[in-house]
Amino acid sequence: MKFFIKNSFLNERTALFVMRGVTLIAKFLLIFYMAIKLSVIDLGLYGFITATIFASVYISGLEYGHFAARQIINCKNFLCQQKTVVNLTLFCLIMFVFVSPFSYLFISSKIALDLEVFILIFIIIYGESYFAEHKKILISLNKPFYSAIVDFVKTGLWAYLIVFLVMLDVIELSITSILFMWSLFLVIACILVFFKLIHYYDKAMILSLPSIKSYRKQIYSSFPFFICGISLIIFEISGRLSLQFIDAQVEAGIYTLYSGFIFAIPLFVWSSSVAFDHSKIMIAHENGEIGKSDNLVILMIKRSLLISLALVLFLFFTFDLLLTLIEKDEFKNSINDFYLFLLVPFFHIIDSHLHYMLYTRKKDKINSISSLSGVFLLVIIQFLTISKYGLKAVIFSIISALTISIVLKIIFIKRSIIQERDLLIKPFPK
Repeated sequence: MKFFIKNSFLNERTALFVMRGVTLIAKFLLIFYMAIKLSVIDLGLYGFITATIFASVYISGLEYGHFAARQIINCKNFLCQQKTVVNLTLFCLIMFVFVSPFSYLFISSKIALDLEVFILIFIIIYGESYFAEHKKILISLNKPFYSAIVDFVKTGLWAYLIVFLVMLDVIELSITSILFMWSLFLVIACILVFFKLIHYYDKAMILSLPSIKSYRKQIYSSFPFFICGISLIIFEISGRLSLQFIDAQVEAGIYTLYSGFIFAIPLFVWSSSVAFDHSKIMIAHENGEIGKSDNLVILMIKRSLLISLALVLFLFFTFDLLLTLIEKDEFKNSINDFYLFLLVPFFHIIDSHLHYMLYTRKKDKINSISSLSGVFLLVIIQFLTISKYGLKAVIFSIISALTISIVLKIIFIKRSIIQERDLLIKPFPK
């Protein structure tokens, strides 16, 4: 098996696809089982906690991993690669220390939790931040299959285990037990990532902290990536937060269930498709093969949309049956909203994939402008309509936000291509 994966691109892609599929099923199984065992309101509270966690993770990482991933490809020697990895690790730790108090204040202002629950939340925030940013390094170093295995440990393995233990009545399913299992396997996954990158860590380099000026410059460079990343996160978690803030706790629970299925689709697509193509797109563009790089992105979009279509059709025909098994009328009564929600993965995939055509051209600021425009539209629509239309308003705001982001990206891409062509045909001065 190892020989085939190592020597066949097709088998490696297939193995990665299967691994991501098993992970995706675990996410579906867990959210499905939570919907059965937890009350709709408790499911909404879990959604609020996880939304805060992922927002904190993105703020802690500031998408610095994107900057580091692009930088490590351009490194000409091992010392440069070491410096890139060490700086990323130290940055994640410093930002976690800075962000944690704000995360605590935000969560505690809405719900009362025991100290041990907050400790688990902090472990998850740092662990997810470390994993998310260093995973981008693994992808740039062309290690997508190892990344998939570790991702399965972090996301899939514990989900299967906790469902199995609950079925045997070994443990009771609760928010605390879920956070405990999540944090435990996340620590294991982070250790696996650390040992994969251990030869990049140098003790002397770790002890000689980079200057504040150096970090300030790198933060400035990675800030557009952060805007793009946090925008996608806002698209995903806004419903969990805004519905809680207007005290629509039942609808928040419904949204948590629905979004657990919907947003697992683009995550699966990214992991099984983009993870393979990322380094090829980057290397092609760095070698001056702009046409090849763009063609790879277009091919990636087509493949990703086909995968997404298959998963959306599966949910369209089976989700009603799943809700029947859950046996809670609140979920079934909003089934038409779920069918509208099924449009979101297509917009999400197109938006996140077009990002690459601007990313490779180093058009990071205009990339962030398109994403930020979507966020502004989302906030305006939810502010004006969520009190009256609830869940429908959230879904409509997400579709609208992604649409404006896609339109702007296409406009910016066309302008960039025209500029590149003008430079190619421009005559040299005599």
